Amino acid sequence: MGLESAESIRLLDAGHAFGIEGELVSYEEISNGKVNHTFRVDYAGKDEGKDIGLESYIFQEVNTYVFKKPWEVMSNIDLVTSHIKNASQRRGVKVRCLEFLHDADDGRNFHETGSTFWRVYRYIDSVTYNSSKNLEVVMNAGRAFGEFQKDLSDFDASKLFYTIEDFHNTPKRYETLLKDYDADLMGRAPQCRDEAEYLFSMQDKACVLHRLYEQRLIPVRVTHNDTKINNVLFDKDTNEAICVLDLDTVMPGFVGHDFGDAVRSAANSMGSSSLEFDKIRIDMDIFEAFAQGYLSQTKDILLPAELSSLADSCLVMTLELATRYVDDFLTGDLYFKAKYPTQNLDRARNLIALALDMDANMVAMHQAIDRLL
Repeated sequence: MGLESAESIRLLDAGHAFGIEGELVSYEEISNGKVNHTFRVDYAGKDEGKDIGLESYIFQEVNTYVFKKPWEVMSNIDLVTSHIKNASQRRGVKVRCLEFLHDADDGRNFHETGSTFWRVYRYIDSVTYNSSKNLEVVMNAGRAFGEFQKDLSDFDASKLFYTIEDFHNTPKRYETLLKDYDADLMGRAPQCRDEAEYLFSMQDKACVLHRLYEQRLIPVRVTHNDTKINNVLFDKDTNEAICVLDLDTVMPGFVGHDFGDAVRSAANSMGSSSLEFDKIRIDMDIFEAFAQGYLSQTKDILLPAELSSLADSCLVMTLELATRYVDDFLTGDLYFKAKYPTQNLDRARNLIALALDMDANMVAMHQAIDRLL
């Protein structure tokens, strides 16, 4: 890493745009993220000309190919983080959330120049886990996403942009799958006939959240929409959750979208990349640990129909993602990158195995939720 390199000059220019004073002393690229170009940047900080020690930031160059309207993403983030801060002040509780810097000239929480779109937030000393079988970590992750929902429970979700249109429109996902299966432009339908037939047979269960919404039993709320454990920052010493991150997909949705997707991601006994489909189960210990943490924060703010649909939402989100994988396989792997020709079909098979076990254990999952209420 050279501090006279083209990269460091770009970072210096971005830091200047956000009004960061002091000397850039080091930076490193963070490769965990798959979408944006992310760096940790350290400055020998100054405040009104006085040295204040090392100040660390996260610089992100937003991928404007993925996020066509990044200013809408940042508008959502600004509204949500401001509301969380205000909610914590009203409750007299210190709640941490990502603190984005604002452009020194125009006050926006991003800096745009040409085709480059930068955002910067203060670095939080912490640790993340890509996955975990530690029930304490899982419970604390559930608590963090529950706190996120609680802090935004009185926020008007209609103020937010849909940064990805129809992202969790399950009925539309099924319509698309049926259309692409019938068209079979790539000639791949025979390879996924069993998987498609199973998914079509489960369409009624997969669309339960939308039916509840149409019956006006559940509301649209603010949802995170990427509730993996690795999107929670944890204290290095205590494993307590500090806050959630990766707010790019924050938009209106149903609470089941967040709860169900978290369980789908965390409670797959063999992991999402396993090809041992016959061994895949829902890890009920992980499910209950996440539910315990989540409900500790939300059971008093969610409506009865929302609470009773949480177990079902796990199956909903597993089936929905499986339809997306099968559809992508049918249409030539255009959305999800595939390292071999049937990888997206294998990803769907993994989820179908998980869905089968969830469906078989649905009574037990509902009972586990009921015990926690």
